[in-house]
Amino acid sequence: MRLLYTLLLYVTLPFATLVLAWRSLGTRDYWRGGSARFGLGAARAGGGVWVHAVSVGEVQVAAILIAALREREHNLEITLTCATPTGRARARAALPGVEVRYAPYDLPGCVRRTLARLRPRLLIIIETELWPNLLHEAARAGVPVLFASARISARSARFYQRLPGLLHDALAANA
Repeated sequence: MRLLYTLLLYVTLPFATLVLAWRSLGTRDYWRGGSARFGLGAARAGGGVWVHAVSVGEVQVAAILIAALREREHNLEITLTCATPTGRARARAALPGVEVRYAPYDLPGCVRRTLARLRPRLLIIIETELWPNLLHEAARAGVPVLFASARISARSARFYQRLPGLLHDALAANA
């Protein structure tokens, strides 16, 4: 099931790129730092925490969590990934000293490159961002995954139950 999902992502990638290009005509922030979506960008020393928050609401939660983490370990290297320009802008304003980049597309190569560049010792996913390849590649790389402020509605649970091969292995590997 994950293979079919991945193939569909590869098919839609050119369209997603066109949408981003179109949106960037009005808001340049859609394109700035966009190489991170493909798993490119600066490498980190490693051993830090990767926090994934999609947009502004999740960034607000992440900011509280990151402040608590920094209180316990002042020099903790933290990278926050977002999917939207508004989330990214909010994160940069609220979290000085935290590297903020776009989240990689949920394609195996993009996620592997991001993991190789960040070399995190922990991935914290804010709310319920269930990206099959991200979860699979994190498990494959031996990076534990923690869901913070996560919940699944009954409707979403029924949807995921109809697609057991999509997330089961990745979630089981991170349990």
